Amino acid sequence: MSYTNEEILNLQNDPVFLSELLEKESKAFQTKEIISLYDILDTLLIFESDTKERVNKLYGLIIEEALKNLHIKLEAEQLFNLDEENDHYSLRAIYEYAIEQYNGNRFHEAKELFIMLSILTDNNVFKGAMQIHLISILKKISFEDFLSKFVDMKKMESTNESFFILYFFDIANQFLHENANLIKDVIQEVKNIKI
Repeated sequence: MSYTNEEILNLQNDPVFLSELLEKESKAFQTKEIISLYDILDTLLIFESDTKERVNKLYGLIIEEALKNLHIKLEAEQLFNLDEENDHYSLRAIYEYAIEQYNGNRFHEAKELFIMLSILTDNNVFKGAMQIHLISILKKISFEDFLSKFVDMKKMESTNESFFILYFFDIANQFLHENANLIKDVIQEVKNIKI
């Protein structure tokens, strides 16, 4: 949902709204439910002032909970289900954290996260998209170049996909097929590691 500047200003000055938001935030911190945490985070992000510390604290807890969920899935040898809301939001958090690493040129950290994103769901569209990210990272293609060369931003905007980069130009699929062995190698590396 998008708000006008006037609506945002009204919300920022509405004591009832702010009180309810604080109450929801406190409850979300207690329950540590990733969906509730994201609901608060997404609300805070529409405000431009006085929320940075709160946003960082929320985001840190979201990442912590998502990584716990990742560990649980790994130990149970289960896949994330994108149709299940908690799994979807856990993947969103891991993905956003992975993109943060990639955008900061922390290729090793990004690689580890995108390996997990590439293998921990049975959704083929998602897996393929994560593998395109992963190959770009393995080849040390900058995030900006990745976006400009492979990502179909118009399609992303028209489908209103806000969490994951899933739409690519045809060249990205060709890039994926040409480098399929890189994916096999890194996935084999992971399978050889004992958890």
